[in-house]
Amino acid sequence: MAETCKACHDPLTLTVDPDDSGVEDEEQTVPDDLLLPCGCHFHWQCLLDQSSAITSTLACPSCTSYLPSNTSGGSSSSSSATQPPPTPVILTTYTNEGGIQPSLDIYPSLAEESFLTAHPEARPARALHTLAAEGDIQGMVEILTDADEDGPNSDEEATTTPLTATQLLTWRDPLNGGWSALHVALEARQEEVVWLLLWLGSAARREDFPDAVVQVAGAMELPRRLEQREAGEEDVRFVRDESGRTAGDVCLELGAPWTRLVEGGLFN
Repeated sequence: MAETCKACHDPLTLTVDPDDSGVEDEEQTVPDDLLLPCGCHFHWQCLLDQSSAITSTLACPSCTSYLPSNTSGGSSSSSSATQPPPTPVILTTYTNEGGIQPSLDIYPSLAEESFLTAHPEARPARALHTLAAEGDIQGMVEILTDADEDGPNSDEEATTTPLTATQLLTWRDPLNGGWSALHVALEARQEEVVWLLLWLGSAARREDFPDAVVQVAGAMELPRRLEQREAGEEDVRFVRDESGRTAGDVCLELGAPWTRLVEGGLFN
């Protein structure tokens, strides 16, 4: 008998819409089989839907087996007592339309989904960071524009307030060392994104920006959000990650040509 998903008990496949499959007027199914170390099978999304329970118990939601392949055991010396426990590693085998992915660590995806379930307001912030790493300026502008247009939650059942565009620009990712979008862009060497974030989220002088950046920003009608900074608004240049590093510190660590941003006084 073919394996089924332990959560929904359906076959371990997904139905692809005709438009997505490229085959006109014909639905197709593709595999969607996530095999856990305990031997239980799930759809990818079905497992993510139970991320909060899994990250808190580290157990399979079906058979309750302990899932991580690494353990927190080790030396009992006083120095080890001060060390944080190792991040769990849950190695799975995932089969989808792209083929088989052996030894896929599912824990980072579970931790992210668990965090976002508890903090739904952080979803656009995480998306902004992903786009910053990819260099997708247009996508970033769209997220920030949507944040500007979204007012306070009108849903009576809503328990969270959307982050403003200014808050998105300075948001620190607790799943990634407290990095801001500017930290992410610098570490990914995305120069255009770095200039975009400095334009939108810093009080740096206009004359500190290259003419090309000013022209593009003008053409895209991008605002200088901190030219008249209000009390409590944070400048992206001075956001510190969990290690205490500002964007200027990251530039110095990266070396040339990034150090010129600091040497030119942009981070003063």
